[in-house]
Amino acid sequence: MMKKNLLKIFLGAGLVLALNIQPACAEFSLSIRPYEGGYDLNFGKIGLGASGANQEVIVNIRSDIGKQYRLIQVFFEPLTNSQGISIPAQNTYFLYALRGSAKYGTLSVEQEAPVNFSRSIIYTSNSQGLSDGFTLVYSLRGPFQVPSGSYRGRVGFSLEAIDSNQAPATVFMNILCEVESAEYIRIKTIDGDKRIRLNSKSLDSRSCLVSFNILSGLGNQYRIIQSISESLRSSEGFVLPESAVVFQMEQISKGSGPHQETPVSARSQTLYSSDAKGSPDNFIENFRLGDLSGVKAGSYKTNVAYLIEESNGQTTKRLDNYLLEVEVENEFDLELKTESGAGVILFKDLGPNKPARTFGIEVTVKTNLGKQYLVTQKVTSDLTNKAGKSIPSKYFTIRTEVLNNTKGVLKSPQNTEVKPSDTVLFVSDKKGSADTFKTVYELSAPVGVVAGDYSASVVYSLSEL
Repeated sequence: MMKKNLLKIFLGAGLVLALNIQPACAEFSLSIRPYEGGYDLNFGKIGLGASGANQEVIVNIRSDIGKQYRLIQVFFEPLTNSQGISIPAQNTYFLYALRGSAKYGTLSVEQEAPVNFSRSIIYTSNSQGLSDGFTLVYSLRGPFQVPSGSYRGRVGFSLEAIDSNQAPATVFMNILCEVESAEYIRIKTIDGDKRIRLNSKSLDSRSCLVSFNILSGLGNQYRIIQSISESLRSSEGFVLPESAVVFQMEQISKGSGPHQETPVSARSQTLYSSDAKGSPDNFIENFRLGDLSGVKAGSYKTNVAYLIEESNGQTTKRLDNYLLEVEVENEFDLELKTESGAGVILFKDLGPNKPARTFGIEVTVKTNLGKQYLVTQKVTSDLTNKAGKSIPSKYFTIRTEVLNNTKGVLKSPQNTEVKPSDTVLFVSDKKGSADTFKTVYELSAPVGVVAGDYSASVVYSLSEL
């Protein structure tokens, strides 16, 4: 009897213990993982001209809250490189779910559609809110008309209960891709680097070619545009005038472009317009140094962006970026141009009973140093023949004259005797501007002069003040 009662007591205690067990916490969780593993949705390497790339994502939802729920997708960041350039969203990002991959609920993306960059419902559970899973397929659709390099984006998923105070479950996933060099439009210099280099030092370095190779047709008319971020500027703050660098388009076969020399401008400039079909084509942009008059020596730089514009200006995409470098070398030269075309001051048909003869020299100073300078004449002796006989200096004079709007100061505006000495002929303006002037020599033969050839050495010198 006691055993039976004791059994009842233990059994009763067992019933009491069962009723006091606390229920486990409700489960409401979300798992998002790429089919190929890892935590990032990585599209890998994609060519700019590629048709596209697909990646699958496995979605698993566990819920025992007994309430209907839905899965929301939000694209926080489009694929963007380190310079802030993004792969355009329009007609690029697409999403669909594998048909039949969800067991109980309803997928809102069973048909492929462009990715919505606002909040969008991907999936809604059945009314019982049962756990479920399915597969999403993300697509990047080319061609990708952006600079090559690494691009990174971010997408978020939020599992939200309907008509419940259950806290949402949120998961983020990075999106990665490596855009390779352009396949449908290739832009390159002869050196193959990202620099367009011009140098005033030699003729060979005063030009640079950039080639464009349109490998496939775009199906509609387009333009290639050159956009300069700002005027060419040196580290000292000097700015090149637009006339200092020019370009022209060459070897165009299908479309059209400026065949005449055109100054490179800080405004956007059309390099090429395709035919109506947007046919493939090959052509060259030829950069050259133009007028460097008055330009100070230095290294001038700016950035050049190449863009493609389609659909009558409605869509503009960046193709590539280049650095434009112009090296203006130091220049400090003196150029003499004589009437005879030779480096000789020559007086013909001179005699005691004949009028004085003149001989002119055009003197040109080429400089970009920005420093004041002077031009001097050094004469080593009087005009003397082989026998040692001389013509007195009073019969041999020089004067300086304005030529082509001379800016500096002429130091011998009146006839001055040419004596064996150093004589300052010209002093530049304070800016040290390049300049030009003329010297005129005049010689008459005195009575009793001995016939024959007379000569003297005359040297022109250019020096800084």
